[in-house]
Amino acid sequence: MANLNHSLYVKNKSKNKIISKFDKFIFIASFIAPLNGIPQVIDVFHGNTNGVSLFSWLGFMVFSSMFFIYGLIHKIKPMIITNLLYAIIDGLIVLGLILSKIS
Repeated sequence: MANLNHSLYVKNKSKNKIISKFDKFIFIASFIAPLNGIPQVIDVFHGNTNGVSLFSWLGFMVFSSMFFIYGLIHKIKPMIITNLLYAIIDGLIVLGLILSKIS
């Protein structure tokens, strides 16, 4: 019986290593993923707004903000980082769209 418990411990330990490595990967990805929006920000601020929906980006910004708050409440660091950065990127796109419509 002791041997069975040991094998379960070894299995769980190796599973925990995999999870730990994946957690580190996700933490890094939480910074990188929102950077995909930067080309859209640049396009919008250069006046290339054809096909860019203000309503859609407002929705993205609202939901990113909601998920950011959820991450804060539950202390989920990757969720906090990713959604804060997405909310900023989305907000910049919304700002760029509004400024382009005004001018």
